[in-house]
Amino acid sequence: MTAREPIIKQPPAQGRPVDRIVAGLAAIWLFCAVAATLWFFLGFYETDPGFSAASSAALLSLGLGAFAIIPGAVILRLAWTAWRYGFRPVHGLWTLVLALPWIGLSLMARPSEWMPIWLTIFPLLLATPISLWAIVSIILERRARVKP
Repeated sequence: MTAREPIIKQPPAQGRPVDRIVAGLAAIWLFCAVAATLWFFLGFYETDPGFSAASSAALLSLGLGAFAIIPGAVILRLAWTAWRYGFRPVHGLWTLVLALPWIGLSLMARPSEWMPIWLTIFPLLLATPISLWAIVSIILERRARVKP
């Protein structure tokens, strides 16, 4: 008995292995953002477990957490798309728009005494290589277009 032909034939991935690594880093970013959001919510909920306080804490935590969750999810999708179908400069530009502010925020929040160190180091350690990937990929893409 022979195997059937697949209904949907997908071409092999056209990206580079580094695109997949960046997708993994973005997945870690997304997981850490969701974990930090839940950590803040549980901190608020611990002090006042009533429904009204819990609902406002959930809105506050999810609203602020969205500033990290959404960029992590979008960068994950961009990096995965770059690996699957090949990198385009628009992938890098959107990645830079979403990741570079986190480098600045991490550097500004580091000297504060009330912010836990893991909330300042992890975004810096994740956003820096992701931003470098975007910059280097844009440069390589531009050089590949302009062949002498």
